Amino acid sequence: DHRNAAAGQIFSLDMAPNSVDDNYDGCTKEMANLVKTKYLEKEKSGSRKFEKSWQE
Repeated sequence: DHRNAAAGQIFSLDMAPNSVDDNYDGCTKEMANLVKTKYLEKEKSGSRKFEKSWQE
C-alpha cells in the first residue's frame, strides 16, 4: 500500500525560493526565454557535470 510510504510524516508544500513559476498570466513566454538564455546558462556554467549532462 503506497500510503504507508510516508506514514507519520507530513511534508508541507511551500514555494521554493528562486524558482520559476509560469502561473503568472502574461509572462510565460518571457520567463521561458529567461530560463533558456539566462538561468540555464548560469546553472551550466556553475557545474561542469550539469553542463555535460545538457550536452548529451
